[in-house]
Amino acid sequence: MPRPDISRQTAIFYALPAMAAAVPTIPAYVLLPSFYGDDLGLGLAVTGIVLLLVRLVDMATDPLVGWISDRSGRRKIWVGLGAVVAGVGLWQLFTPPDGPGALYLLIWASVLFLGWTLFQVPYLAWGAELSGDYSKRTMLTAYREGAGLIGIVLAGGIPVIISAANRSQEMQTLGIVTLTLGAVFIALLMWQVPDPFAQQKHAKVMAARSVVQFLRLGAKSLRSNGLFMRLLGAWMINGLAAGLPAVCFPLFVRYYLELDQDVENVLILVYFAAAILAIPVWVLLAARMGKHRVWCIAMIMAIAAFCFVPLLSAGDAVSFGIICLVTGAALGADLSLPPAIQADVDDWDHYRFGARRTALLFALWNVTNKLAMALSAGIALPVLGAFGLTETDGDKSTALIVLVLIYAVLPVVLKAGAIGMMWRFPLERAHQIAICRRLSRR
Repeated sequence: MPRPDISRQTAIFYALPAMAAAVPTIPAYVLLPSFYGDDLGLGLAVTGIVLLLVRLVDMATDPLVGWISDRSGRRKIWVGLGAVVAGVGLWQLFTPPDGPGALYLLIWASVLFLGWTLFQVPYLAWGAELSGDYSKRTMLTAYREGAGLIGIVLAGGIPVIISAANRSQEMQTLGIVTLTLGAVFIALLMWQVPDPFAQQKHAKVMAARSVVQFLRLGAKSLRSNGLFMRLLGAWMINGLAAGLPAVCFPLFVRYYLELDQDVENVLILVYFAAAILAIPVWVLLAARMGKHRVWCIAMIMAIAAFCFVPLLSAGDAVSFGIICLVTGAALGADLSLPPAIQADVDDWDHYRFGARRTALLFALWNVTNKLAMALSAGIALPVLGAFGLTETDGDKSTALIVLVLIYAVLPVVLKAGAIGMMWRFPLERAHQIAICRRLSRR
């Protein structure tokens, strides 16, 4: 059944919840490891292992949520439930008691990530179903990811504005802002944005009586979908290349550049502001050159910037700010283009196998992203802890070298691999248009 075109207003109402969901992104993925591991005294190694465990367990929930969402024929109800669960977990995680232990981090991080899964998987599938047009789909994705980046910039700007006395006060303030924005934007989403999947009562979904059978059938046919597996592999590799610098960023600023927390907040703000400003440019280029090719160009730009990181020394705030500006601009492409490519691949999957399983595909999309973040924290933090990066005494020269290797050198190698996988990706505008026409006739 052809999907109706969406208005700009509908696209905006769909994208707004991404802003609220993105506000805690910096605290949860960038600051949380160092907050619990260093500021709260839990230890980098323990924190890294706990977060790795949480995210590995969390990955198992994505296919389950995808199956439930596809089988129920609804997106809205799961998005709303996920928002509530994530809100509870976020508040507990961001406002911990004095001296929280590993169990406290394990429980509330698990609740937060479960809520995010319940929200994100049907939310991404919902966006893919709102429009089948090649360019409008990119626009919709750009709106969503742009709103998310605005939320991230808001998260980076709040600590600068309030001049928080410590990291704990920053985290609490960001939690309040997230819950307030989330309540408003989720209500607007439910009220103003249609659910095309729920309206297509006769839409065929993969037949399966249980989630186990669903996953077995899905895995069998996904192995035959070379386009999806290729894109998923590149997404995973690039996600690891982005996750390692994200986890190491506060440690790099604090221990390698020897800059204070205020400068760190400004650098984070510069990074994500550059991503927001660059998104319209990437969208325009993608319309002319193709999404996959422009994504590769952005990764090449990030590689060029990372090559200058080993040349930095203590106090190089301006030089590192330029690197943050360039890599931030590349991040705009990382966020806006791959999900739009994935939505096109979902059309191909529907045409090839004759059934809608959008939520499953985006669940696996989420799994790879979470795996990349889990490996980033699980690899970087224990290794840096073993080399004594945060120890008050002793020579840190070896630990700093390892920090540079993890923060900049390894991402260069990984991004090069992702570029090799995506440079000649065969699904372009003409193919996607033809697929949608055949689906409409079917």
